[in-house]
Amino acid sequence: MTTTSRTTYNRVAIILHWLMAILLIGMLLLGEDMMEIEKEVGEDHGAGGFALINLHVNIGIAILILTVIRIAWRIANPPPALPDTVKSWEKKLATITYGLFYVLMIGLPLTGWFALPGFLARHSEVAGLNLFGLMDFPLAPAVPIKTIILHKLGSKIGLALLALHVLAALKHQFVDDTKIFSRMMPH
Repeated sequence: MTTTSRTTYNRVAIILHWLMAILLIGMLLLGEDMMEIEKEVGEDHGAGGFALINLHVNIGIAILILTVIRIAWRIANPPPALPDTVKSWEKKLATITYGLFYVLMIGLPLTGWFALPGFLARHSEVAGLNLFGLMDFPLAPAVPIKTIILHKLGSKIGLALLALHVLAALKHQFVDDTKIFSRMMPH
């Protein structure tokens, strides 16, 4: 089937979409929780804070790996065209939004990784971060920029993009009556 004749995403794309949606929403909420803990308790996160940090790092790595898989899948299996009822400016905005999502799904894990050595230097109680319980987490080389600022800014942009994406899907589904949800639902 060609891209123009297909109206729904294939099963792999659907699974990757919803798995990553769950991970991204969870990660954004977890990141907000971590910032609240830091505001409330200061520098010492304690055992619970350490568990959150380790979970945050591992989910970030999972998102990065899944993003690479998703990009490869999307290249090999182009998505269906948006319905003709979607206005051209909405299609352009959708393309920009998707592009920004991919930049963030790669950029946030990388900025988090580059911010980790500085974070660990400020938090001596956090030691022994591990990657999926299999090995010690490798630290990034030191970089001269404040990557944690980029990481936090990226998460705020991610929340805004997520809201835009959900609102656009709801608008197309219920206001425009395009039944756009069927494109990304399991079939």
